[in-house]
Order: sequence, then C-alpha cells, then structure tokens
Amino acid sequence: MKVTLYTTPGCVACRQTAKMFERKGIVFDTLNLEQHPELADQIRSLGYTAAPVVIADDMSWSGFRLNKIEELEKRIFREKRNA
Repeated sequence: MKVTLYTTPGCVACRQTAKMFERKGIVFDTLNLEQHPELADQIRSLGYTAAPVVIADDMSWSGFRLNKIEELEKRIFREKRNA
C-alpha cells in the first residue's frame, strides 16, 4: 500500500504523524506542500485545507488522527499477512 504524507514547514501535527508512522513501521513518502505548490492545489481540490494530509489507497484524512493511523496499520498488517 502506498502511503503519502503531505506536510508543511513547522507543522507540529505533521511531525507527530510522521513519528507515529515510524513507530508503527508504516512505510511512507513525505511531500512538502510548500515545495510543491501544484500538489497543494490538488490537495485543496480534495477538500483538505490543513496539513498534514495522509493519502493511502482509498483512505485519506487531514490532521493528526491516531485512530486513522491505527486503522491504516491494521490494513497494512492484513495485506502483508494475506500476501
């Protein structure tokens, strides 16, 4: 499962999300929206206006959401187990 974390500079919730992904062993790509303004427009078109934004297959959310991170962790674990 491809997981992408969209961040902005100085974003505490972005750092917390990345830290939690690392603790849980979730492999992810990080893209800084300030360095990629074209991506910022795409993210806004999805209805998100605050960082971080996480997009993973059919899941997406914004903000630090421990419940969503745990749900993502379970999905990844299931995928690995069924592979």
